[in-house]
Amino acid sequence: MATLGRTIEAFLAAREYDRATLARLRFWSEQFGDRELADITADEVDAAVIRLAERGKLKPVRNGTTTQAGKPLTGATLNRYISQLQSIYKFARRLRLLPRAHVPPTHGIEKSPEPPDPKRYLRPEEVERLVKVARVVDRRWKKLPALIIVAFHTGMRVGNLLDLRWRDVDLAARTITALKTKNGQPQVAALSERAAKELERLPGTHPADERVFGSSRGDRFQFRNLWVRTTVEAGLPGRNFHQLRHGCGTALAMAGVNQAQIMAVMGHRTLTASARYIHANTADKRRIVDQVFS
Repeated sequence: MATLGRTIEAFLAAREYDRATLARLRFWSEQFGDRELADITADEVDAAVIRLAERGKLKPVRNGTTTQAGKPLTGATLNRYISQLQSIYKFARRLRLLPRAHVPPTHGIEKSPEPPDPKRYLRPEEVERLVKVARVVDRRWKKLPALIIVAFHTGMRVGNLLDLRWRDVDLAARTITALKTKNGQPQVAALSERAAKELERLPGTHPADERVFGSSRGDRFQFRNLWVRTTVEAGLPGRNFHQLRHGCGTALAMAGVNQAQIMAVMGHRTLTASARYIHANTADKRRIVDQVFS
Protein backbone atom coordinates (compact mmCIF):
# COMPACT_ATOMS: atom_id res chain seq x y z
CA MET A 1 0.00 0.00 0.00
CA ALA A 2 1.31 3.47 -0.88
CA THR A 3 2.00 6.19 1.66
CA LEU A 4 0.42 9.61 1.42
CA GLY A 5 3.82 11.19 0.76
CA ARG A 6 4.59 8.90 -2.19
CA THR A 7 1.10 9.47 -3.58
CA ILE A 8 1.54 13.24 -3.38
CA GLU A 9 4.86 12.93 -5.22
CA ALA A 10 3.16 10.99 -8.02
CA PHE A 11 0.32 13.54 -8.11
CA LEU A 12 2.81 16.39 -8.51
CA ALA A 13 4.71 14.56 -11.24
CA ALA A 14 1.72 14.81 -13.59
CA ARG A 15 2.02 18.58 -14.20
CA GLU A 16 3.09 21.87 -12.66
CA TYR A 17 1.02 23.41 -9.87
CA ASP A 18 0.80 26.90 -8.41
CA ARG A 19 2.43 27.86 -5.11
CA ALA A 20 -0.83 27.71 -3.15
CA THR A 21 -1.45 24.11 -4.23
CA LEU A 22 2.13 23.17 -3.41
CA ALA A 23 1.81 24.74 0.05
CA ARG A 24 -1.38 22.80 0.80
CA LEU A 25 0.16 19.52 -0.35
CA ARG A 26 3.29 20.23 1.67
CA PHE A 27 1.15 20.67 4.77
CA TRP A 28 -0.54 17.28 4.31
CA SER A 29 2.79 15.61 3.56
CA GLU A 30 4.20 17.04 6.80
CA GLN A 31 1.20 15.75 8.72
CA PHE A 32 0.88 12.24 7.31
CA GLY A 33 3.55 11.77 4.64
CA ASP A 34 4.91 8.48 6.02
CA ARG A 35 1.48 7.00 6.76
CA GLU A 36 -0.32 4.44 4.63
CA LEU A 37 -3.26 5.99 2.78
CA ALA A 38 -5.79 3.58 4.21
CA ASP A 39 -4.60 4.09 7.80
CA ILE A 40 -5.28 7.84 8.07
CA THR A 41 -8.53 8.45 9.95
CA ALA A 42 -11.14 11.19 9.77
CA ASP A 43 -10.43 12.15 13.37
CA GLU A 44 -6.75 12.64 12.54
CA VAL A 45 -7.59 14.81 9.53
CA ASP A 46 -10.03 16.82 11.62
CA ALA A 47 -7.34 17.36 14.28
CA ALA A 48 -4.88 18.43 11.57
CA VAL A 49 -7.34 21.03 10.26
CA ILE A 50 -7.69 22.37 13.82
CA ARG A 51 -3.91 22.64 14.08
CA LEU A 52 -3.85 24.44 10.75
CA ALA A 53 -6.47 26.94 11.94
CA GLU A 54 -4.53 27.53 15.16
CA ARG A 55 -1.31 28.07 13.19
CA GLY A 56 -2.88 30.72 10.97
CA LYS A 57 -1.23 32.39 8.01
CA LEU A 58 2.47 32.09 7.26
CA LYS A 59 4.80 34.77 5.94
CA PRO A 60 8.14 34.25 4.16
CA VAL A 61 11.42 34.99 5.93
CA ARG A 62 15.04 34.52 4.93
CA ASN A 63 16.42 31.42 3.18
CA GLY A 64 13.01 30.45 1.78
CA THR A 65 11.56 29.56 5.18
CA THR A 66 8.29 30.80 6.70
CA THR A 67 7.02 31.89 10.07
CA GLN A 68 3.60 32.51 11.56
CA ALA A 69 2.11 35.84 10.51
CA GLY A 70 -0.23 36.15 13.49
CA LYS A 71 -3.29 36.31 11.22
CA PRO A 72 -6.09 33.70 11.00
CA LEU A 73 -6.85 31.64 7.92
CA THR A 74 -10.24 32.23 6.32
CA GLY A 75 -12.87 29.51 6.18
CA ALA A 76 -12.41 29.40 2.41
CA THR A 77 -8.69 28.70 2.80
CA LEU A 78 -9.29 25.88 5.30
CA ASN A 79 -11.82 24.39 2.89
CA ARG A 80 -9.22 24.40 0.12
CA TYR A 81 -6.83 22.40 2.30
CA ILE A 82 -9.56 19.79 2.84
CA SER A 83 -10.42 19.73 -0.87
CA GLN A 84 -6.74 19.30 -1.72
CA LEU A 85 -6.53 16.18 0.42
CA GLN A 86 -9.73 14.93 -1.20
CA SER A 87 -8.09 15.32 -4.61
CA ILE A 88 -5.18 13.13 -3.48
CA TYR A 89 -7.53 10.35 -2.42
CA LYS A 90 -9.42 10.59 -5.72
CA PHE A 91 -6.07 10.34 -7.51
CA ALA A 92 -5.12 7.30 -5.41
CA ARG A 93 -8.41 5.58 -6.18
CA ARG A 94 -7.94 6.23 -9.91
CA LEU A 95 -4.53 4.55 -9.71
CA ARG A 96 -6.09 1.59 -7.86
CA LEU A 97 -4.00 2.33 -4.77
CA LEU A 98 -7.19 2.03 -2.72
CA PRO A 99 -10.18 -0.26 -3.10
CA ARG A 100 -13.32 1.36 -4.49
CA ALA A 101 -15.15 0.69 -1.22
CA HIS A 102 -12.61 2.70 0.77
CA VAL A 103 -14.07 5.76 2.49
CA PRO A 104 -11.54 8.64 2.47
CA PRO A 105 -10.83 10.32 5.82
CA THR A 106 -12.14 13.63 4.43
CA HIS A 107 -15.63 12.18 4.10
CA GLY A 108 -18.10 13.89 6.40
CA ILE A 109 -15.72 16.61 7.60
CA GLU A 110 -17.76 19.77 7.92
CA LYS A 111 -16.41 22.67 5.91
CA SER A 112 -16.46 26.29 6.96
CA PRO A 113 -19.12 28.63 5.56
CA GLU A 114 -17.89 30.84 2.74
CA PRO A 115 -19.79 34.11 2.46
CA PRO A 116 -19.37 35.69 -0.97
CA ASP A 117 -16.33 37.93 -1.26
CA PRO A 118 -16.99 40.80 -3.74
CA LYS A 119 -13.30 40.88 -4.55
CA ARG A 120 -13.37 37.28 -5.79
CA TYR A 121 -16.01 37.70 -8.48
CA LEU A 122 -17.07 40.28 -11.04
CA ARG A 123 -20.57 41.72 -10.74
CA PRO A 124 -22.75 42.35 -13.84
CA GLU A 125 -22.23 46.12 -13.73
CA GLU A 126 -18.46 45.60 -13.52
CA VAL A 127 -18.55 43.25 -16.50
CA GLU A 128 -20.39 45.90 -18.50
CA ARG A 129 -17.66 48.41 -17.67
CA LEU A 130 -15.02 45.96 -18.87
CA VAL A 131 -16.88 45.30 -22.12
CA LYS A 132 -17.26 49.01 -22.88
CA VAL A 133 -13.59 49.68 -22.27
CA ALA A 134 -12.52 46.56 -24.21
CA ARG A 135 -14.38 47.78 -27.30
CA VAL A 136 -12.16 50.87 -27.31
CA VAL A 137 -8.88 49.39 -26.05
CA ASP A 138 -8.88 46.23 -28.18
CA ARG A 139 -8.33 47.81 -31.60
CA ARG A 140 -6.25 45.03 -33.20
CA TRP A 141 -7.45 41.62 -31.95
CA LYS A 142 -11.09 42.80 -31.66
CA LYS A 143 -12.16 39.69 -29.76
CA LEU A 144 -11.81 40.66 -26.10
CA PRO A 145 -15.39 42.01 -25.71
CA ALA A 146 -16.81 38.73 -27.03
CA LEU A 147 -14.45 36.68 -24.86
CA ILE A 148 -15.55 38.59 -21.75
CA ILE A 149 -19.26 38.20 -22.50
CA VAL A 150 -19.03 34.50 -23.40
CA ALA A 151 -16.95 33.78 -20.28
CA PHE A 152 -19.39 35.61 -18.00
CA HIS A 153 -22.55 34.16 -19.56
CA THR A 154 -21.35 30.54 -19.71
CA GLY A 155 -18.99 30.32 -16.73
CA MET A 156 -16.51 28.38 -18.86
CA ARG A 157 -12.84 28.41 -17.90
CA VAL A 158 -10.57 30.61 -19.98
CA GLY A 159 -8.42 27.66 -21.09
CA ASN A 160 -11.44 25.95 -22.63
CA LEU A 161 -12.48 29.16 -24.36
CA LEU A 162 -9.03 29.75 -25.82
CA ASP A 163 -8.99 26.18 -27.17
CA LEU A 164 -12.50 26.53 -28.61
CA ARG A 165 -12.74 26.01 -32.38
CA TRP A 166 -15.56 27.02 -34.69
CA ARG A 167 -16.56 23.38 -35.16
CA ASP A 168 -17.37 23.40 -31.43
CA VAL A 169 -19.79 26.30 -31.85
CA ASP A 170 -23.43 25.85 -32.89
CA LEU A 171 -24.89 29.30 -33.28
CA ALA A 172 -28.25 27.95 -34.42
CA ALA A 173 -28.66 25.87 -31.26
CA ARG A 174 -26.75 28.52 -29.25
CA THR A 175 -24.27 26.08 -27.69
CA ILE A 176 -20.51 25.71 -27.42
CA THR A 177 -18.74 22.48 -26.51
CA ALA A 178 -15.50 22.02 -24.61
CA LEU A 179 -14.35 18.47 -25.37
CA LYS A 180 -11.86 18.32 -22.49
CA THR A 181 -12.33 20.20 -19.23
CA LYS A 182 -10.57 20.35 -15.85
CA ASN A 183 -12.66 17.47 -14.49
CA GLY A 184 -11.95 15.33 -17.55
CA GLN A 185 -15.49 15.45 -18.92
CA PRO A 186 -16.82 17.34 -21.97
CA GLN A 187 -19.01 20.35 -21.24
CA VAL A 188 -21.79 21.72 -23.42
CA ALA A 189 -22.57 25.32 -22.49
CA ALA A 190 -25.64 27.26 -23.52
CA LEU A 191 -25.08 30.65 -25.11
CA SER A 192 -27.23 33.62 -24.27
CA GLU A 193 -28.64 35.47 -27.26
CA ARG A 194 -26.20 38.30 -26.61
CA ALA A 195 -23.21 35.95 -26.43
CA ALA A 196 -24.24 34.26 -29.68
CA LYS A 197 -24.49 37.64 -31.44
CA GLU A 198 -21.05 38.62 -30.18
CA LEU A 199 -19.61 35.43 -31.70
CA GLU A 200 -21.40 36.05 -34.98
CA ARG A 201 -19.80 39.49 -35.22
CA LEU A 202 -16.23 38.25 -34.73
CA PRO A 203 -13.96 39.06 -37.68
CA GLY A 204 -12.88 36.37 -40.13
CA THR A 205 -14.45 33.59 -42.20
CA HIS A 206 -14.69 31.13 -39.30
CA PRO A 207 -13.41 27.85 -40.83
CA ALA A 208 -14.22 24.81 -38.70
CA ASP A 209 -10.64 24.12 -37.53
CA GLU A 210 -9.84 27.73 -36.62
CA ARG A 211 -9.70 28.80 -32.99
CA VAL A 212 -12.57 31.12 -32.10
CA PHE A 213 -10.29 33.20 -29.87
CA GLY A 214 -7.01 32.46 -31.60
CA SER A 215 -4.23 34.74 -32.80
CA SER A 216 -3.55 35.61 -36.44
CA ARG A 217 -1.17 32.61 -36.49
CA GLY A 218 -3.89 30.26 -35.28
CA ASP A 219 -2.49 29.56 -31.81
CA ARG A 220 -3.72 30.72 -28.41
CA PHE A 221 -3.85 34.50 -28.23
CA GLN A 222 -1.86 35.87 -25.27
CA PHE A 223 -4.33 38.46 -24.07
CA ARG A 224 -2.99 39.07 -20.55
CA ASN A 225 -1.54 42.53 -21.25
CA LEU A 226 -4.72 43.54 -23.05
CA TRP A 227 -6.81 42.31 -20.12
CA VAL A 228 -4.67 44.17 -17.57
CA ARG A 229 -4.95 47.39 -19.52
CA THR A 230 -8.72 46.96 -19.81
CA THR A 231 -9.16 46.36 -16.06
CA VAL A 232 -7.06 49.41 -15.23
CA GLU A 233 -8.96 51.68 -17.61
CA ALA A 234 -12.27 50.31 -16.27
CA GLY A 235 -11.25 51.20 -12.70
CA LEU A 236 -10.91 47.53 -11.74
CA PRO A 237 -7.13 47.02 -11.42
CA GLY A 238 -5.96 43.67 -10.12
CA ARG A 239 -9.07 41.75 -11.12
CA ASN A 240 -8.33 38.47 -12.91
CA PHE A 241 -10.16 36.81 -15.78
CA HIS A 242 -11.20 33.77 -13.71
CA GLN A 243 -13.42 36.08 -11.65
CA LEU A 244 -15.80 36.13 -14.63
CA ARG A 245 -16.47 32.43 -13.95
CA HIS A 246 -17.10 33.12 -10.26
CA GLY A 247 -19.27 36.05 -11.31
CA CYS A 248 -21.39 33.75 -13.46
CA GLY A 249 -22.00 31.34 -10.58
CA THR A 250 -22.77 34.16 -8.17
CA ALA A 251 -25.18 35.83 -10.60
CA LEU A 252 -27.00 32.52 -11.08
CA ALA A 253 -27.31 32.01 -7.31
CA MET A 254 -28.55 35.55 -6.73
CA ALA A 255 -31.19 35.01 -9.39
CA GLY A 256 -32.52 32.05 -7.39
CA VAL A 257 -31.10 29.27 -9.57
CA ASN A 258 -30.84 26.06 -7.54
CA GLN A 259 -27.59 24.25 -6.86
CA ALA A 260 -28.21 21.39 -9.30
CA GLN A 261 -28.80 23.87 -12.12
CA ILE A 262 -25.68 25.85 -11.20
CA MET A 263 -23.72 22.57 -11.34
CA ALA A 264 -25.07 21.93 -14.85
CA VAL A 265 -24.26 25.41 -16.13
CA MET A 266 -20.80 25.61 -14.58
CA GLY A 267 -19.79 22.04 -15.44
CA HIS A 268 -19.24 21.01 -11.81
CA ARG A 269 -19.18 17.33 -10.89
CA THR A 270 -19.61 17.74 -7.14
CA LEU A 271 -21.97 19.68 -4.90
CA THR A 272 -18.98 21.07 -3.01
CA ALA A 273 -17.76 22.95 -6.08
CA SER A 274 -21.06 24.80 -6.54
CA ALA A 275 -21.83 25.24 -2.83
CA ARG A 276 -19.82 28.50 -2.65
CA TYR A 277 -22.43 30.21 -4.84
CA ILE A 278 -25.37 29.10 -2.72
CA HIS A 279 -24.10 31.41 0.01
CA ALA A 280 -24.68 34.27 -2.40
CA ASN A 281 -28.26 33.13 -2.85
CA THR A 282 -28.72 32.99 0.94
CA ALA A 283 -27.15 36.42 1.41
CA ASP A 284 -29.43 37.91 -1.22
CA LYS A 285 -32.51 36.36 0.40
CA ARG A 286 -31.43 37.67 3.79
CA ARG A 287 -31.12 41.18 2.35
CA ILE A 288 -34.66 40.96 0.97
CA VAL A 289 -36.05 39.67 4.28
CA ASP A 290 -34.32 42.49 6.16
CA GLN A 291 -35.81 45.05 3.80
CA VAL A 292 -39.34 43.67 4.16
CA PHE A 293 -39.46 42.86 7.85
CA SER A 294 -37.11 45.38 9.47
